[in-house]
Amino acid sequence: ANTGLIEVPMGTTLREVVFDIGGGMSGDAEFKAVQIGGPSGGCLTKEQLDLPLDFDSLKKVGAIIGSGGLVVMDNHTCMVEVARFFMNFTQKESCGKCTPCREGTKRMLEILERIVAGKGEDGDIELLQELASMISDMALCGLGKTAPSPVISTIKSFPEEYRAHIYDKKCPAGACRKLKTFRIDPELCRGCSKCARQCPVGAISGEIRKPFTIDTAKCIKCGACKDACSFKAVTEV
Repeated sequence: ANTGLIEVPMGTTLREVVFDIGGGMSGDAEFKAVQIGGPSGGCLTKEQLDLPLDFDSLKKVGAIIGSGGLVVMDNHTCMVEVARFFMNFTQKESCGKCTPCREGTKRMLEILERIVAGKGEDGDIELLQELASMISDMALCGLGKTAPSPVISTIKSFPEEYRAHIYDKKCPAGACRKLKTFRIDPELCRGCSKCARQCPVGAISGEIRKPFTIDTAKCIKCGACKDACSFKAVTEV
């Protein structure tokens, strides 16, 4: 609820920072996790809310103070997408001098992009862990050695989200658009054709004053139909 720059003594708990100073989650959202220490930091969950923020305590749970930044996430946040986002940043920041970081982060990013796109495969989690271990052990600088941290910490804390993306082709948080399916409720549809006119790929068809339908094979899941519908007949499932 409250964002900004704060200064607190070493040993202040995560709960105090997030809920007392930060005012907790905005709206009716629930606290889910915190990314601490910047893109190369680690992910802390509600089980670690009473963890004191100091170097040794964070090191024990695989996180770092780093830049001192906190990204607070609620239950609408997809942790696989969070890992992909930070890996994308780190991969671009790689100087390219050493192969483990230059190529390893690229391979990890490719896997994460496949997973959030609904194209994850059996063994992807294990491959991410193997690549992360290799990069951390063999990279020449601090950036490379800590680059896999967001991926490893989210796999450790939210393995069910990775499995849901890979095996069920679903995003539990409902955040990954490519894993969503749009449908038109025939009970609510008035057959105005506005959704069909807004669809950029012609995936919606029907007759005026009769319920329209979406061809899921053609749908690119852009959401234009949902935004255009005045009767809330288009839903995401």
